[in-house]
Amino acid sequence: MGFFVREPYASYIVAGEKIWEVRRYPTEIRGRVGVVSSRGWIGTVVIREVLGPFSAEELASAWEKHRADPEFLKNYARGKPLYVWVLSDPEMFPAPIPVRKAPRADGLAQAR
Repeated sequence: MGFFVREPYASYIVAGEKIWEVRRYPTEIRGRVGVVSSRGWIGTVVIREVLGPFSAEELASAWEKHRADPEFLKNYARGKPLYVWVLSDPEMFPAPIPVRKAPRADGLAQAR
């Protein structure tokens, strides 16, 4: 199981440079999951906990944790609350692994 992230944010996660993933919804998933980008399955990370809800304005000052600029957060939130998936223990694969995307209702993905 894994979650989709746009580049360059996915690469930041598996390199350990992005420790918060901002989403419009919380998740019950905890533990090691895959990180999937447009390049494929690029690594794994542990989802430790979920924080929130937060406004985009509240998250703006934590750029070093989530790497999203304030304007992006505002547009992404569309006036709704945001949640932080707290990440740890990243592992980057030597090369991306191709996956067929099978989106799930909870925003995660299961490789087939």
